[in-house]
Amino acid sequence: NITMSTRAVRYFSGVDSPVKRPDLVDMVIFRENTEDIYAGIEFERGSDGVEKLKAFLKAEFPEKFAKVRFPESCGIGIKPVSQEGTARLVKSAIEYAIAQGRESVTLVHKGNIMKFTEGGFKKWGYELAQREFADALADGRLVIKDCIADAFLQNTLLSPEDYSVIATLNLN
Repeated sequence: NITMSTRAVRYFSGVDSPVKRPDLVDMVIFRENTEDIYAGIEFERGSDGVEKLKAFLKAEFPEKFAKVRFPESCGIGIKPVSQEGTARLVKSAIEYAIAQGRESVTLVHKGNIMKFTEGGFKKWGYELAQREFADALADGRLVIKDCIADAFLQNTLLSPEDYSVIATLNLN
């Protein structure tokens, strides 16, 4: 069963807010619920599963396993992000933006650190937009942009009007 959720975020007059101009907050967030760490592929510290996975990683990818700071006492999670799941999410966000006359879709990610999962999300999102929505991009009905998650959170406090529809992975 595939699940995707949307969350509307807007300011309610009279409610205290850390946002510089809360009256400008009006965004819809699309997030993936079936991939990322929410796929639930993780192994508890000390379990047979984590020990097998650590042995495999140490034998097959020693240079990557060497980056594990405390390998004897860690749990390990696996973060799957697919091109298909990304396309489904980003397509829904773009279709919504066009149908509602919203000006932009922002791909929020941590691709600077997780280059092949969240970086893939960013890359595949742009590719889908170009492939399936080139006309909306060309005639100015829609802008696709991206932002690293940490900067996005800061930016929403300072200039929330820059964000309309957000597409992101669930953890973000």
